[in-house]
Amino acid sequence: MKTEDGDKIVFTFDTIVIPGGNSEALAVNLARQFYQQMRKQEFDQKQILRVATELVSCLTASLEEYRKKIMR
Repeated sequence: MKTEDGDKIVFTFDTIVIPGGNSEALAVNLARQFYQQMRKQEFDQKQILRVATELVSCLTASLEEYRKKIMR
């Protein structure tokens, strides 16, 4: 991924998520590190809120598909 200025953004889940770990702690750690990376890349609060909104939207869509599947 690159910014509009052409700077490469490096963010890998492999450095954050350790398989087999405590899922609650991993979720919190992932969210915090993701936020820290966005701040390091100088995302403003509006951009961070847009990312959070998109994540919630993806989850909502996924849950809706699951609901439809189990209702069949």
